[in-house]
Amino acid sequence: MTQLIPITEYITYMLFSYLTGHVVLKFIPADKKPTIQVSKSSLLLSVLGIIIFTFFPVLQVISYFSTEGLFSLSAYAILTEFQVGISWLYGSFFAVFLWMVMYVEGSKYLQAFFLLLMMISIGYASHSASLDFGPGLLSHSIHFLTITIWVGILIHIGWIAKNIEDWQVFLRWFTPLSIVLFLITTVTGILLMFFVVQPNDYVNAWVLPYGQMLLLKHLSIIPVLMFAFVNGILSRKAKKDSTFDAKKWIQAETVILMIIFFITGVLGTLTPPHQVNATVIQEGAAFWVEYIIGHDIAAPLTVNLSTGFDGMLLLCIALLFLALIIISFYKKVSAWIPLGFGILFIFAAYLGLMLSVSIG
Repeated sequence: MTQLIPITEYITYMLFSYLTGHVVLKFIPADKKPTIQVSKSSLLLSVLGIIIFTFFPVLQVISYFSTEGLFSLSAYAILTEFQVGISWLYGSFFAVFLWMVMYVEGSKYLQAFFLLLMMISIGYASHSASLDFGPGLLSHSIHFLTITIWVGILIHIGWIAKNIEDWQVFLRWFTPLSIVLFLITTVTGILLMFFVVQPNDYVNAWVLPYGQMLLLKHLSIIPVLMFAFVNGILSRKAKKDSTFDAKKWIQAETVILMIIFFITGVLGTLTPPHQVNATVIQEGAAFWVEYIIGHDIAAPLTVNLSTGFDGMLLLCIALLFLALIIISFYKKVSAWIPLGFGILFIFAAYLGLMLSVSIG
């Protein structure tokens, strides 16, 4: 079951993004966006999919607490007393209303309202809300809302829109919106991180699986920014360059965002390192970190970054991959090549940082 959770979380994020992108674009005038045709059945199935896939974390908790012959009793208790169960019940309740409104092609305002309530239900079950209910619920819900708006619009424009005839008209409103969304996502993301990792423990947490996934998530954001820079700023020359394929570059950006979604799903299955040394004692360090640095890791510990040749060389190579993304735009190569550069940046930067780690 634990192995399935990251996959179900990833699918949930994608379904929410698909629905959010659809609803948000309904508020955009037709002359300011490409032609997009979305089938009603795909929307209805997405709502049902959210109900199904958000139940897997609940099922995991039920399976953990249930004993032989008491599965139904455990299920009732978790659905009515645990935040994860209550969250699913409310989220499913609002999802049913959203499904009905979409079935009758009702008001876009009602669709937005019920979708927002579903996101708040997700925030209610978050780890941050369990630690500090008000700030945690607010931070997680806003973070989830902003990232699904951003990704959702990109999914519809890059993968579903038939064509992008006037790229400049689209960029005129999407570029400032994406900047605002990114800033809000960054601020709320930092606040959420502080719920589980103190700033002075951020590097120390790299010895744990949770810290490793958090590092990979943060590194993955950097190539997203490079693609956003190309799509939002550099591509304004597209009106003078008919060879620029805006859709392919948007698709490449969404692939990196999908990677971030999957990493986020994995994070949800790992133990948060509130106390790094205590977590190392209880669960041990990540085995692959011990393999990379070449020795066992034991608490108490302090992680420092050194300037070894191997690590610095890999970090310089990582920066080169970032530069190649920009160069690819000017050289007019296929967008899938800079996507490869973005993925290689993540690996090179990760290995560069890991080889720069020294544990005292």
